[in-house]
Amino acid sequence: MFEIYYQSKIPTIGWDFYITIVITFSLIFSFFFLRRLYEDKLKLSNLMDFRLLFSLVLLYLAINIYAYCERMERIDRIESGELVSVEGIITDLKTEKANSQRESFKVGKVSFEYNDYITSGMFFANRAHDSKVIKEGNRVKITYLPEEDDNLIFEIKVFKPKVKQ
Repeated sequence: MFEIYYQSKIPTIGWDFYITIVITFSLIFSFFFLRRLYEDKLKLSNLMDFRLLFSLVLLYLAINIYAYCERMERIDRIESGELVSVEGIITDLKTEKANSQRESFKVGKVSFEYNDYITSGMFFANRAHDSKVIKEGNRVKITYLPEEDDNLIFEIKVFKPKVKQ
């Protein structure tokens, strides 16, 4: 009998995405006004070129929009049934701790690797760091989303033997 240890929640697009879009378009359409304000009124042109500052802000917003698009693509893949499951014993467990924690292990022939800082919050990354489930020899059933060079863990079930009473 398997018991759910971790299960992802599929996020929806929140209001923060729409705010990012509105800010991006507002900045684009108000470029000349903001430039005049920056250089004439605030007299900050000698600190940093406005075009550079504006480009950095737009780059930041573009990266956020890209991240949202990537998240929506993953959600579409999950909802269309691209999740795969593997059942077996955890082997080859490796943990590296630096500024963040990176773990890797295998279940059968399937490899998993994640980092508690880099891995999307939508997937398992053992952020609690004291997991009694991710241990060498534990029997688990993992549902994951395969990507090019990564298998993103969507759900982990751990084997709990039935106790006869």
